[in-house]
Amino acid sequence: MDYKLYTLVDVTHTKQYRAEPGKEALRLKEQNFNTLIHTLGIRSNIWYASGPDVLHMGGRQAGFDTDEIVKVWRFDWSTERDYLYEDAGNPVAFLIKDFHLVPYIAGLDEAMEQTHAVFVTEGPGRNISFFSN
Repeated sequence: MDYKLYTLVDVTHTKQYRAEPGKEALRLKEQNFNTLIHTLGIRSNIWYASGPDVLHMGGRQAGFDTDEIVKVWRFDWSTERDYLYEDAGNPVAFLIKDFHLVPYIAGLDEAMEQTHAVFVTEGPGRNISFFSN
């Protein structure tokens, strides 16, 4: 089954796997990407063709509570089995539960400020949203 997410958090897949002088920000972005992959992998083995894309789009279109154009990271992935994240008829319910309050590294290339550096999956402070295709 195919899924996508939009987040206001910098989850750029930089492939900077080691700490090296002058590449600290690239390493921190890769750590956020790893957090994303590991959290998705709690319930399933996932497959993806490429890392997240950076887009500028209407906030409501990406699942956020704003009409403004926002900078988002979009990530598409697939699972080996269908309906793994479904609960009570919501095809992404377990994603919402799994990601809520998972910490990330803030202060990278995000265009928003958060009080706490955690993924928020519901409510007006939402910074990540999920969709099934």
